[in-house]
Amino acid sequence: MIRIAAFLILIGFAMPATAADPDTPVPSKLKLFRDWIVTCDNGGGCEAASLSSEDGTLQDAGLLVQRAADGTVAVKVADMTGKAQSARVRIDGRAVATVPLPQQAEGWLRRAPATALVAAMVHGRRAAILTPDAKPVSLAGASAAFRYMDERQKRAGTTSALVAKGTARYRGKPPVLPIVRIVTPPPGAAPSIPSAAIADMRRRLDCRNSLGSPVSAESYRLDRRSTLVLMSCGAGAYNYLVKPLIWRDGRLAPARFDFAFPFAEEAKPGGAVTLVNSEWSPTGRLSSWGKGRGLGDCGDRQSFGWDGTRFRLLEAASMTECRGAIDTLHVWRTRPVAMAAR
Repeated sequence: MIRIAAFLILIGFAMPATAADPDTPVPSKLKLFRDWIVTCDNGGGCEAASLSSEDGTLQDAGLLVQRAADGTVAVKVADMTGKAQSARVRIDGRAVATVPLPQQAEGWLRRAPATALVAAMVHGRRAAILTPDAKPVSLAGASAAFRYMDERQKRAGTTSALVAKGTARYRGKPPVLPIVRIVTPPPGAAPSIPSAAIADMRRRLDCRNSLGSPVSAESYRLDRRSTLVLMSCGAGAYNYLVKPLIWRDGRLAPARFDFAFPFAEEAKPGGAVTLVNSEWSPTGRLSSWGKGRGLGDCGDRQSFGWDGTRFRLLEAASMTECRGAIDTLHVWRTRPVAMAAR
């Protein structure tokens, strides 16, 4: 099977930038059950996605099941052709749900309709999404994935379980999401970074851009004294790499992260991490989206925020199977709290 592991071997495994401490994020792992993949994040929320039955191929349509820590169920339905405006979900020949697909041929079922669909999938053998043509969706492994949710949320044996139902009342409490204080960037243009400083960092970090790859060093204000510099450091067919740097008090240095995702090799002490297809938002969010392949159906997404001294991982999602999943699955979440620039 085509898994993201091959991609990670090529560009390095994601790992903490420093030794683990109470503030070091610990993203959850994804677990595969035949044609379904599932994970439950640090906040107690679980997600499971359908996959193509054939290795390396896309789905014509797919499903993603979410179960929040409070037990609320939602199902995302997607037509991968991008043309349908509505869809019917059929289980064993019986229409179970109808959902509009208002944005990019995607739509959501929530509350009772979502719960009814999941219940039908648990005992079903065949599923199809009609748009109006019938597009098959494999249910192999779906029940096992939902049972995994029951176990991780400690609902197995209770009346609230999806699969492992019992008579006990659910009395669990979801984990508390970590609070992360993030600086709101001040208004105004970023200061000009001396070209000599950037050239020196390119040499030190071995960022000799290959022929045809973009050469850039975009800068953004983080707070009153610090400026983020996203310095290009090579590119592939579908991944554009940058080194995040900090310009502060007339000195350019690699940015610090509480959880780094180094590529090619483990980050060396004092070295810079690598972000992929990175974007900066005026709201103070720095993103990275490393694709496992050009189709974009697998890979890792992260969102970071600046706390005044380093970038903190606010959210992360992953898809380790390159088999046409309609979205990545959340593996880490936080509660960001904005604070004024210092």
